[in-house]
Amino acid sequence: MAFALGNHILIFVSLLSILGTPSSCFKPRNLVSVASNFTSDADWPSTMATWYGAPEGDGSENGACGYGKAVGGPPYNSMISAGNPSIYDSGKGCGSCYEIKCTGNSACSGNPVKVFITDLCPECSHYFDLSGHAFGSLASSGQANNLRVAGKISVQYQKVACN
Repeated sequence: MAFALGNHILIFVSLLSILGTPSSCFKPRNLVSVASNFTSDADWPSTMATWYGAPEGDGSENGACGYGKAVGGPPYNSMISAGNPSIYDSGKGCGSCYEIKCTGNSACSGNPVKVFITDLCPECSHYFDLSGHAFGSLASSGQANNLRVAGKISVQYQKVACN
């Protein structure tokens, strides 16, 4: 038993001496620059999201931005949202794009989806009131209805360029 324990200690001390020795190949600056290319969740502010309209619908064809029936086809494809008054910004927010990812619900996929602001949600204290289709797109495969049943979910978001 003492022999086995001694071997483990010897291996541990050997590893420490190897890892503790600086190597000419290790370039901490390069490691930092590579890591800095990734976006962390800390860069995504949090808010809540709700949904409106039909479960697989495009929200509203009578949105405050005036897009009409266009919201159901390309480039919008029903991936739209009404924004609260600060996002809508007296109409200046119309057409802006956000990536949104669902958090804190077992039905969430965690993958971001892109939505277009096409409407105003004047009573929203949270930022996004998504179309039924966009809300369901935040769910893991087969979980869209379970997510919609929640009605209001935690999300993270970031403003992105529209293509």
